[in-house]
Amino acid sequence: MVDALYYILVAFISYFIGTVNFSKIIAWYFRHKDITKVGSGNPGTMNMLRSFGFGLALGTFIAEVVKAGLTCLVFELIFPQYQIIYFFSALFVLLGYIFPVWSKFKGGKGVACFAGVFLFSQLWYVALGWFAVCFVLFLFVNYGSVISFTYIGGLTIAYTIFVWVESVPYAWAITTILWFLYALMLFKHRGNIKRLINHTESKIDFRAKIKKVFCHKKGEEIIDEEYVNQKPEKEIVVEEEKENNKDNK
Repeated sequence: MVDALYYILVAFISYFIGTVNFSKIIAWYFRHKDITKVGSGNPGTMNMLRSFGFGLALGTFIAEVVKAGLTCLVFELIFPQYQIIYFFSALFVLLGYIFPVWSKFKGGKGVACFAGVFLFSQLWYVALGWFAVCFVLFLFVNYGSVISFTYIGGLTIAYTIFVWVESVPYAWAITTILWFLYALMLFKHRGNIKRLINHTESKIDFRAKIKKVFCHKKGEEIIDEEYVNQKPEKEIVVEEEKENNKDNK
């Protein structure tokens, strides 16, 4: 009975920590804009990259990685007797991020949070090395969704092999959680997958985004207005003209 209560407590806290969305916080604090009404409308790292540039996207990514990974690690340290607690916490952090109760269960796609789970795990060195590889690949592959699938998919496979080769306790449960979360993120990216198949997916000039960080003028907003006014994912998009009309009223 006590064990069940501990698991319920971890699930509850992890979920509500997961609902904290740093793309919304950072976009509003630094650009005074609602990320759900800019670009694709998705409150996540990739929309931050497309709409506000590399700097704020990197800040968002790091914040989500630390939030997810540190939450899982803290619960593992508090409850070392429960060998599955790290990934049990990860499950609910991701569910909170993807389905936040505060936003009518419409959240981000979970890539940065899932990356955090791996980066704070036993295979952190593999996650870090694979991140470096995918970062370089992003300089040549202009599709953010492809890089996301490659990074998270590679780590899911690597950790699955690790838990079975090393005979980690509850390997079957860890494997189930990891592949469930990966499948969930693929589901959240179903629009991207469809556009990739139809060759209509929006490209990201990652090299240009990085260059803007070092070449823009002081005080200048690093925002791609051309992208803001597009409808690449058929989600919530705000048009600057409509926004200006509201401000004039």
